[in-house]
Amino acid sequence: MKKLTIFILLLGCFVGIVYADISPFPMILFATFGFLLVLLLAFAITLAVELMTSFLYLHFRKLSNWILLSVILVNIISVPLFWIFVAVASFYVDYWIPVAVGEIMVFAFEAAVIFLLNRKRIKLDDAVVMSLINNLATFLLGVALLLLRGFL
Repeated sequence: MKKLTIFILLLGCFVGIVYADISPFPMILFATFGFLLVLLLAFAITLAVELMTSFLYLHFRKLSNWILLSVILVNIISVPLFWIFVAVASFYVDYWIPVAVGEIMVFAFEAAVIFLLNRKRIKLDDAVVMSLINNLATFLLGVALLLLRGFL
């Protein structure tokens, strides 16, 4: 378990660095090193929550834990894409519109990829429900953290 934790942290750092390099708006998205750390922390929290909710769902449905690897992979792809989409679209419309649209796109993308990578291990409806639970959990946690930050 310790090796998995270290691997996930290193992977999160790598994704953050790659994301900073490929972003078309590096000055806007990464104005400070502190902001990069916030994004890495947000990624780590998102991944931890989605792995936890996925593990519980898989456990109760008696499905293979190997599906968790696809949850990690899909988050490595979807989280940075979500941030880029929200950052760019927020210049044109209110912040919450791209967040809502992005969450719906991420939900559909994650469900599809998890199902396609695990066709022999999971049914489509299980992938959809698991993706919905994962994204609902991370969205609600994000809203709670934003509200908490406003009160502190």
